[in-house]
Amino acid sequence: MKTKKIFLTYLVLSANISFAEPILKKEDKPLVTQTQEDTAKANAELEKYYAKLKYPPGFYEGAFLISFMGGGTLAPSGSFISHEKNYDSTLQYKVVRKEVSQDYYPQSSIRNDEAGLYFKPTYTPGVASQFDFEYGWKEKIGLGFTVMQNSMKAKRQDVIPGLSYYKEYVDPVPRERTIYRGNSMSFLATYHPIPKNFFDPYLVARAGVVSFTGEAHSGTTHDRFVYSNQITSGIGSIVGVGAGLNIYLGRYFGIKAEVDYYREFLKADQFSMRTLNSYQAMVGVFVNLSNVQYRLEQY
Repeated sequence: MKTKKIFLTYLVLSANISFAEPILKKEDKPLVTQTQEDTAKANAELEKYYAKLKYPPGFYEGAFLISFMGGGTLAPSGSFISHEKNYDSTLQYKVVRKEVSQDYYPQSSIRNDEAGLYFKPTYTPGVASQFDFEYGWKEKIGLGFTVMQNSMKAKRQDVIPGLSYYKEYVDPVPRERTIYRGNSMSFLATYHPIPKNFFDPYLVARAGVVSFTGEAHSGTTHDRFVYSNQITSGIGSIVGVGAGLNIYLGRYFGIKAEVDYYREFLKADQFSMRTLNSYQAMVGVFVNLSNVQYRLEQY
């Protein structure tokens, strides 16, 4: 009886040990290595996720946008334009009254009792182009600079300078002239009310300097001592305000549109100070270089 009891006890202990071995072996499996791999994978996914938050579509702190736009100048005005139009009106009066010569016409084409031949001038704004470089200084505020070129043409008659000192000869027909071509560089500040969004409206203000060429007159009548009407030493300042919209087609680039009002304060050898006001409507494309750089770093 005693032997039987000892034998049963031995069997129970053996069973417990044999059942415990698989548990111990299971616990002894290298679970630590699997957990590290899973953790690394999870961390990689999180890094991608947070990278998308850090570099999303839309404007944000640290964004670096380069854009190019082209368009037209609308409704130019100011003393620069009004002065040239006053010059045209004075010249028209002199042509009609034959105070300037049109001897190049056949004698039979204009009788002595007829007025001189004059054609109405036309002023046409030229194409404008603009480069913007903008950095996200704050979440909603950008700083940078703008390089812009705009121009204006006129088709009109004018006294031919230098042809004769004693006689003023006027163009027989209107000729196209570039009366203004300006190149400006200005600082810009923008405000983006809806950052980190595919649709990114903004307000912008600019201020800087401008150099310009073209044709202009010092007075409302021709100066016979002047050999050319070409503007020399043209320089001035420019300020402007505008509103625009960036539409992101992804995290890296998009299209944009902008309307602006500019006021320029100009001076040259021909005049001391004149103003030029204009509206501009532009469309173009942009690239977010901070996102492009991050994308390249992933490879």
